[in-house]
Amino acid sequence: MLWDLVVLLVFGGIVGWVIWYWYRASKEVVSQVEVSNPGGERGTALLVYHPGRRGFLHSVVQAFAGSLVSGGWRVEITTASHQAPTDLLGYDLLVLGGPTYFWTPVRPIRAYVRGLGDLEGEPTVTIVTGFGSTGRSKSILEALVQEANGKLVNSLTFFKLRPNDEEDPRPNREVAMEMATRAGAAISVSHD
Repeated sequence: MLWDLVVLLVFGGIVGWVIWYWYRASKEVVSQVEVSNPGGERGTALLVYHPGRRGFLHSVVQAFAGSLVSGGWRVEITTASHQAPTDLLGYDLLVLGGPTYFWTPVRPIRAYVRGLGDLEGEPTVTIVTGFGSTGRSKSILEALVQEANGKLVNSLTFFKLRPNDEEDPRPNREVAMEMATRAGAAISVSHD
């Protein structure tokens, strides 16, 4: 009888922790749109992301955005919330970022993409972060973009714990920032 109670309490505690963590991780974060390089002549990029619980994705997005700015882009960054822009007229590139929790991109970024409706071929980059297993999360975000008629330009994943580059001995976060910077610099969007 006592053993059953202990098992029930441990199981209930684990389930409670998972529910609490999922709720906190999936909570919408509202922020204003921050504009970098207002006079950018190469085009205008909208970066919409969820910062995650530890800030790793925020750092990756900032590195990616910084390289866009260096390349002459006007960059607008905000979080995936009910206040994020949904009218994509005037944007030449959409960048969507979400951390992976329980093998799925966080709920606010999924909800944001679904709320956009038809992307009408909008060039889109997805960025997914995770501890080390992001394949399912990446596929889900890519599918959401494709179902919304977006043109997937690139789909990036960055790991917090698993090495981003097995050959590079530097700290993993440093490697991820460099990779994000290179990926942003390599973006080429044709203006049809």
